[in-house]
Amino acid sequence: MKLVFYFLMLALTYSCASPGAGPKGQIYSNTKIGIYATGEKSTNEGTACTHSILGLFAFGDSSIHTIKEKSGIKEVTDVNWQAKNFLGLYASLCVIIGGKS
Repeated sequence: MKLVFYFLMLALTYSCASPGAGPKGQIYSNTKIGIYATGEKSTNEGTACTHSILGLFAFGDSSIHTIKEKSGIKEVTDVNWQAKNFLGLYASLCVIIGGKS
């Protein structure tokens, strides 16, 4: 009975690192989702990712503040998410921002 419970919990909690938007694949997913855009052209782009292993360990800093500092962006013109998942064993969420320096 415990084994059934563990498999049920695993099946219900896979892909926990995803922000919850966009389609999810049972085996693999790789989606890019537009979150914000001003319509202006961006001259710079920066990316940062957060990763999850087995839904037990999560690490990374994908904050817009960190991306702006690392890429030299002063004014943000667009924000996108890229979410990847493989069997719930590994998941990542990357924040991609475009802007002007």
